[in-house]
Amino acid sequence: MAVALVVVLVAYVYQFKAEEDFFKKFAFFFSALVVLYVTLGSPLHVLGDHYLFSAHMLEQSLIYTLLPPLLLLGLPKRFVAPIVRLGIRTKILSFLKRPLIPLLMFNVLFSFYHIPLVFNVVVDNNVLHNLMHFVLTLTAFFMWIPLIPMVKELDTLSEIHKIGYIFAAGMLLTPACALIIFADQSFYTVYSDAPQLFASLPPLEDQRTGGIVMKVVQEIVYSTVIGYIFFTWARKERLSKVDPVPTNSFIEEVNQ
Repeated sequence: MAVALVVVLVAYVYQFKAEEDFFKKFAFFFSALVVLYVTLGSPLHVLGDHYLFSAHMLEQSLIYTLLPPLLLLGLPKRFVAPIVRLGIRTKILSFLKRPLIPLLMFNVLFSFYHIPLVFNVVVDNNVLHNLMHFVLTLTAFFMWIPLIPMVKELDTLSEIHKIGYIFAAGMLLTPACALIIFADQSFYTVYSDAPQLFASLPPLEDQRTGGIVMKVVQEIVYSTVIGYIFFTWARKERLSKVDPVPTNSFIEEVNQ
């Protein structure tokens, strides 16, 4: 997998090295590939699939909450915009114009997946397991697009609405994490029946740790994004007060 990611990185540099903000986007894209390797190409993936629920939740938290914003920020708009516009014209992605839909899609599906009965059935079937991860990853990207819109048609949220959107995402994920953290029994048979790797981490404690890991990673990522949006918003407000009659160049910069 490492070789494939290196090839992707070289192709990225070759294709987009002339971009004006290349180094900034490269940093985001490189970080996204690192996250992808850690979650799918390192021992974390094996631990999360077969032995430790906490490793599974760390893997998921990185893929669903950290990978999408890094990749969306790392891909040049001229590359992504035509694909997104085609999806909007064909109505396949038109639902992204209503941010509440992708917000609910991911969080409801994530919570549904972690219902013990559903989780145990899905994990026991390799096809269903891979399909569920693919759908969750896809809906996670959909959830992040209203915050990082690649085309103007999807730029429907103001800064205050984006902050509210992130708060709502955190609240929607809380019940699933709380169920896992405060449970008094081990729910997931693939992990409770697996060989115990660490004496200090029996199945129930491993399960509770997994819920904590998911919530902590989510809060770190969401808080960082909220802080960035808030300070960007404050900067725009200061600039608008300094220049009460904005020039065309300033308007174009804000709208980008």
